[in-house]
Amino acid sequence: MNSEMAADSSVSTSDDRPLEPDPVIEVYKRDIDRTLLRENLKLTPEERLRKLQELQRFATELRRAGRAATR
Repeated sequence: MNSEMAADSSVSTSDDRPLEPDPVIEVYKRDIDRTLLRENLKLTPEERLRKLQELQRFATELRRAGRAATR
């Protein structure tokens, strides 16, 4: 386990007992690219909303192009 995962697993309960990591969650965490999450969190809420709108426009264009290609 790398130090980043260890840091994420060091959660305590309200009475300061360490919370045991869930093995299923630990397996899934290996496949998450946290760098993308961090980069997105550096953006302001307005910038994140703009990126989402751009992604939605792109998805709409892909659907339109897909329908046109099947005709």
